[in-house]
Amino acid sequence: MLICPRCQFENANNNQFCQKCGLTLTATECVTCGEAVAFTEANCPACGATTGVFWWTVISDTSGSPIMSQEYLDLGKRYRFITPPQSQSSWQGQVIDCQPLQKSVLKVLLAEQPELLNESNRFLWHDRALPPGLADYAALGNFSPALPEIHDGWQEGSREIILLADRSSWSLLTSLISDEPPLLQLIYWLDEMAKLWKSLEQSNCTKSLLIKDNLRVDEDQIFGLQQLYINENPEQSSLKTLAQFWQDLLNGVRSEELASLITKILTGEIDSVAHLRLQLQELADQKQGVEISPDPIVNKSENPEDKVVEPFDTEPGPILQETDEAEESPTAVIPMELASLTDAGYTDIGTQRRHNEDAFGLLTEIKKRQSNRGQKFKAKAIYILCDGMGGHAAGEVASAIAVNTLKDYFSALGADELPGKEIINEAILKANQAIYQINQDKETYGSGRMGTTLVLALIHNTKVAIAHVGDSRVYRINRKWGLEQLTRDHEVGQRAIQDGVDPKIAYSRPDAYQLTQALGPHDDQYVKPDIRFFEFQEDTLLLLCSDGLSDNDLVEANYQTYLTPLISSRANLEEGLQKLIALANQKNGHDNITAILVRVKVQPNLEVTCWG
Repeated sequence: MLICPRCQFENANNNQFCQKCGLTLTATECVTCGEAVAFTEANCPACGATTGVFWWTVISDTSGSPIMSQEYLDLGKRYRFITPPQSQSSWQGQVIDCQPLQKSVLKVLLAEQPELLNESNRFLWHDRALPPGLADYAALGNFSPALPEIHDGWQEGSREIILLADRSSWSLLTSLISDEPPLLQLIYWLDEMAKLWKSLEQSNCTKSLLIKDNLRVDEDQIFGLQQLYINENPEQSSLKTLAQFWQDLLNGVRSEELASLITKILTGEIDSVAHLRLQLQELADQKQGVEISPDPIVNKSENPEDKVVEPFDTEPGPILQETDEAEESPTAVIPMELASLTDAGYTDIGTQRRHNEDAFGLLTEIKKRQSNRGQKFKAKAIYILCDGMGGHAAGEVASAIAVNTLKDYFSALGADELPGKEIINEAILKANQAIYQINQDKETYGSGRMGTTLVLALIHNTKVAIAHVGDSRVYRINRKWGLEQLTRDHEVGQRAIQDGVDPKIAYSRPDAYQLTQALGPHDDQYVKPDIRFFEFQEDTLLLLCSDGLSDNDLVEANYQTYLTPLISSRANLEEGLQKLIALANQKNGHDNITAILVRVKVQPNLEVTCWG
């Protein structure tokens, strides 16, 4: 199927134009000059801008036979070589995707049979089997984005072909180091490598961290590998080998502290990854003026490898660090600061409703300070989304009142910090009272009383407060941990589950989706907002949405395709949101659809900054 990039309609593979909206399915529009460029072309013929969709390809022949020069990979001429392979037994480089609107065969199969990656002898179609090398990427999937995403892969006899997300445009770590970055930035990158070393050692792929051209950093300063390399000898898994590589990598960097650290590894004084990472943490703490405990965090295990608790975040857990109201989160090795804040909001009537009862509002204040040390940002933002209650009179009035009341309330605060739980609760009750009073004045009853759901996000630099009433939702999307729903629907079925009822039974009752809370129909004693506080520790995408978008698990089923790519600073948030709304109209469409996307980028705080 060819997925139309405008309306997300699924077209047959031989279609030249989308059968729903008429968009061409054989070309893309050059973002520089607007010319139509065929998908088979790498660059726009009019202005030379890069337009093609590229994949990084790794080909190896286990028999040692040379890979002969050819124009396409042998898969329906979908993937064309940029530089044809030479007569050698292994090759890696770029290919252009001549059919980028079509899902890869591997992704389609894995969506239906995810166990295939663990069964390399399973045939996909005809004589094509999964290459064993794919299992190495799958086994290290928790280390995204350190490892590139798998796009496609197959095996032809003794030849293995793996297609990965292309990182050839990422900066080389060696180039960034030659620019003499701050010591804390170097410590951060070294720790990322040390964190990855232990898992790569288990997969016999530590060589991947010993090749300079394989070490990459994207535009958001995120460290990653271009591909995996299998170890050729036991020495490549030695921690001392890593130290020797660091010695070469940091050649020219004037740091006695790092030189001493490397010496300790080479002499065996540091003999484990856990010990190495603790030393990196202590070095970072010293540079930040943090008091070092004379007795580092230890346990009483007899095993020396277990005596040090790993100092950096290695265990799965929430990327939004939850806090008590607006208090500081636990101290990180390198504190994070805001790098950028981008947002987009959009509402659509849907395909079946006569009018739109949803409403949203956003208000962002960003301060930027720029110097020869880079840019610094401070930001305050208010994001509000309301879904007027379907079947009630003037739901669009209720949602608009709630948005405007809350926006005015928080704007008037003028506070230079995130408001606490009591203030947020007071604001929500004020919105409820405004709608409730109109219902009382009009003497409306039952279904004649207007009401609305609410989701609210308040951001102050790297901190965020989230509140909600009803079944509109807030999701968090992160490269490392995927999707997390941050709100719990206020409805009868969910309340039954909280009371211990089996989910299948809870949602089999006819009133399962009836709201247990909303703004407007009742006075304040019936409104109990859920309010949570978090701190951003990783680049994060927040999605606030009405149930017209979230119904039928649409977000859960499609976030990897439609939302995860939007975390990148290069992605256009407004275009991405419109594509998501178009998908919701295609898959749902029975209700109004409203969403707000917020992209929060963070970076290590490498200096203490005083703001005027």
